[in-house]
Amino acid sequence: MPTVTILRGPADAPLVVDIPAGHTLFDAGAKVAAGIDTACVGKGTCGLCRVKIIAGAEHLNPFTEEERKHLGNVYHITKIRLACRSKVSGDVTIQIRKKGTLST
Repeated sequence: MPTVTILRGPADAPLVVDIPAGHTLFDAGAKVAAGIDTACVGKGTCGLCRVKIIAGAEHLNPFTEEERKHLGNVYHITKIRLACRSKVSGDVTIQIRKKGTLST
């Protein structure tokens, strides 16, 4: 089962959660109450659940059209994805964005 490591702030201990393959980073964050922002509760419409991929990008599904709509085509620079559209197939480390910011 894939492991998702969630980094929050410098003073916070990382959260580590096992999640079945095919589930999203949003699901992983919800499982441990990580505090990933949302208004649409994982439906891909609000664009608030932005996370930065620190490691394991190869274990995520390809960038989706919903992500392109909310984030543009600069993933290769920002490493920002929508947690609700990012399906896990292996170990991934993410950093959640701080409230009120567009990037982490």
